[in-house]
Amino acid sequence: MSATPQASTRRSKTIPLHKEQPRTRTKRAEFFRKFHRYVGIGALIFLSLLAVSGFLLNHPGLLGAPSERTLSFAVDPRDPQHLYRGTRSALYSSEDGGKTWTEVPMLFAAERAVDIAYAPDNPDHIYVVLEDLGLIRSTDSGIVWEQVGLGFMPLAEGIRLQRIGIGSTQNLNLWTSGGLLTSSNGGKTWASIAQSTKPGRDLYTIIHQIHTGYFFADWFVYLYDIAAWGLVGLSISGLIIWWRTRKRRLHRT
Repeated sequence: MSATPQASTRRSKTIPLHKEQPRTRTKRAEFFRKFHRYVGIGALIFLSLLAVSGFLLNHPGLLGAPSERTLSFAVDPRDPQHLYRGTRSALYSSEDGGKTWTEVPMLFAAERAVDIAYAPDNPDHIYVVLEDLGLIRSTDSGIVWEQVGLGFMPLAEGIRLQRIGIGSTQNLNLWTSGGLLTSSNGGKTWASIAQSTKPGRDLYTIIHQIHTGYFFADWFVYLYDIAAWGLVGLSISGLIIWWRTRKRRLHRT
């Protein structure tokens, strides 16, 4: 008894040759899982190094370096034992040739003191360049300090103050990231030299300060520290979870 045409059609139904076999799909999925795993481990190590190195750079004292990097230094021309040292957070002075240091008292924080200079014709006049906050001076050998008006706020304009050159108590030259400023009347008025346009914002400084946290406030760097260690903890916990999951799979097999 021969099979009906309908039954013969059912038995002779073929599987398309282009259809992917289950084993091939499994191998491909396993390859991508391994690829994702090793790339993830590499990214974990890289991000952990970034987080830890960034934390240590913001706290150099943990590396055995001085608690604050010296940005500027000056010696009193009349007394070699009297020294000034500028750092990121303050201005310090020493009366014993650098054996001990004390913060110079003033009404405002002398943050990022990048240059210190004495007037050659009158060493009682001391000028300190604050990179983001302006120019300050003392006319009584460092007892009282006052702000020297520039006509703008460097931080607000995105300009960095860098160095000061003093010809006399009346002739001042201030180099900035936006060009040279000069004064012929002791800082009462300033003129811009060879600067046809208004200086643009110093984007490098702004981006660097945002990256380190100092752009917002000095205390903000500690928030960055918390985020850095949170990233390290997240990476390690992810590695632990992956390892435990892998062990469970091995036990099941």
